[in-house]
Amino acid sequence: MNLTNFYLLMKNNLIRIKVDSRQYYANFLKNWRHTNSTKVLFISENSRIAKSQIFPFYYYAKDFYKRWNIEFREININLFEENPNNFVGGADVVFFQPWFQKGEKKMVHLLNSIHNFNPSAKVIFLDSFAPLDLRFAKAVNPLVDFYIKKQFFGNYSVYGQATYGDTNLVEYYNHLYGVPKSPLVQYEIPAGFLDKLVIGPSFFTSREMLPILASSNKLVQYKKTINVHARLGKEGTVWYQKMREHALLVSSNFSHNSIITSASVSKSQYMKELKSSRVCFSPFGYGEVCWRDYEAIMCGALLIKPDMAHVKTEPNIFIPFETYIPVAWDFSDLEEKVTYYLENTTAREKIIQSAYDVLQSYIRDKVFINQVAILFDN
Repeated sequence: MNLTNFYLLMKNNLIRIKVDSRQYYANFLKNWRHTNSTKVLFISENSRIAKSQIFPFYYYAKDFYKRWNIEFREININLFEENPNNFVGGADVVFFQPWFQKGEKKMVHLLNSIHNFNPSAKVIFLDSFAPLDLRFAKAVNPLVDFYIKKQFFGNYSVYGQATYGDTNLVEYYNHLYGVPKSPLVQYEIPAGFLDKLVIGPSFFTSREMLPILASSNKLVQYKKTINVHARLGKEGTVWYQKMREHALLVSSNFSHNSIITSASVSKSQYMKELKSSRVCFSPFGYGEVCWRDYEAIMCGALLIKPDMAHVKTEPNIFIPFETYIPVAWDFSDLEEKVTYYLENTTAREKIIQSAYDVLQSYIRDKVFINQVAILFDN
């Protein structure tokens, strides 16, 4: 490890320690310290995906304090469910972050409990689910003031339309692979609900990624020895497995000096591979946006992904041929585009740098704070 990389490692570790201490404090204390503060409570899930939505609040805690005099408290949703008396009363704002498997009935019950303890609190649903749909909109609408999600359909008129299967991806890939149609599903969107939507950041605001990105405003240069990285898990539901198997099959054309496999490795090995890769192929998961989209950018690999024109994210790392390379959902043009950008180093590196700059600008300019300001401004 050279001196620069050692310095960056120490810096991002110090950032993590500082933010971890803030979150520990928020979980440890049961009472509020200041009578005149804006009291914000997170009722949160204990998962890597869910935590990536919470981490930036602690990362920018000093800025939230300066702007709104905010102090944070947090309780795990399962502890709250077991004993609502664990709830920290007197909150001005409550973030409610259930995993989708809680189910509609349980979510409504817990939201009612929140209102019983804090009838005047502003309640915000923090949705960390993978798909773009708003399947719980009708149930939670009367009980939430805002609804945060890390990605939306860019065209809101799509919401409320029926699909064969519970997501747009199920419908498309079932049809592509000749899988029998799933039942028609339609999620009702109540009047006014779309006005409650707030776009939140995605996976890169996690504890694992944000400190690394914040440690250096320059893209770290790694030695590139791998052409294409496509380590793609394929076990799952029928449509998902067929899609991932297809993605691996098409990627096998790039087997020379590439990693094309469904085998899993440790996280550290996975990241080491990405740092050594020129191109990262990132097909959809159960939703469009994936961890590897941001991991690729952080590691200096060109992101190649099925077309994201229908998706809205903030920050937007899905600008065609500027921050990523879109391919057809059936992967029919993957070989052509991978080949081109492997052969054109200058074009490839320009796009990688542009994508990195988007994330850097977001962090440097503290865009997250303005992104969620509507939740705290009176």
